[in-house]
Amino acid sequence: MSEAIFVNQTVILAKVEATKGTDAIPTGAANAVLVSDVTFTPLEGDEVERNNIRPYFGDGGSAMVTQYAKLSFSVEAAGVAAAGDLPGYEPLLRAAGASVTVTAGTDVRFAQVSQGHESVTIYIAVGRNLQKMTAAMMNVKLTGDAKSLPKFQFEVTGTYQAATDAALPAVNYTKFQSPFGINKTNSTLALHGVAVAASAFSFDFGNTVIKRDLINVDTVEITGRKSTGSVTFDNTLVSEKNWVELARTSARGPLAFKHGPGATNVIELKAPNVQLGKPSFGESDGVQQITVPLRYVPLVGNDEWEIIVR
Repeated sequence: MSEAIFVNQTVILAKVEATKGTDAIPTGAANAVLVSDVTFTPLEGDEVERNNIRPYFGDGGSAMVTQYAKLSFSVEAAGVAAAGDLPGYEPLLRAAGASVTVTAGTDVRFAQVSQGHESVTIYIAVGRNLQKMTAAMMNVKLTGDAKSLPKFQFEVTGTYQAATDAALPAVNYTKFQSPFGINKTNSTLALHGVAVAASAFSFDFGNTVIKRDLINVDTVEITGRKSTGSVTFDNTLVSEKNWVELARTSARGPLAFKHGPGATNVIELKAPNVQLGKPSFGESDGVQQITVPLRYVPLVGNDEWEIIVR
């Protein structure tokens, strides 16, 4: 009888590819990703029905005409141990259409790019079963609700590779810092210049990730980006800020989210030109709250937002 495969023995490795679609050969020592909420679909694609006419009833079967893999997982959104260090999720953000700029001893900054997107090779090991994805690219969301831990949620598309039997790799997770809880001590959020009492915050890169299967083409591409999000917070007096009127006039302004109380293990999201959408009202603990959808609009291009890690 075959040995049992334990789901809690799952390892995710990710490494930026020097050549798109060529296995970058990630290792557990250098490229392990500390993850949760893993869902892996090893085979996706389009099927064509074989509708041949025969002198009897029955299914004619189908043929797969495209093949790729899908993967989703979460990574805790935290900073680094020393300013200027690369966070463990750096290759993932690069494969989500972000550039990386390192200022030694200061910080690491991620911004958008509209061409020259990078890809990663991802290994998914569950027990001794090893599945690989190459040319992998992704969309990512950042969530930060009060009384929780902030997380990146990744949705990955990559080219299909057949599974193999391999030893479970030894891993090193030292690039991943322990996150702080989201609360007054550790987190600040300002929207259009107002420090809001937020209960929920979300940010979506908004990447369009497609699998392309043509003659002589088998790859993954990011073909567009529309970054969005939302904030839910205690409503304010209209004399302080009239959020409904700002939404009615499609007002734009800055957003600044900072998480982490010290000089390091800090992550920030800054956006200079966020447009407010149609708000809705709710309540929390008997206090009226307002949820405002957000559009991250560029000023001159590739400047809708910036993620700063230190």
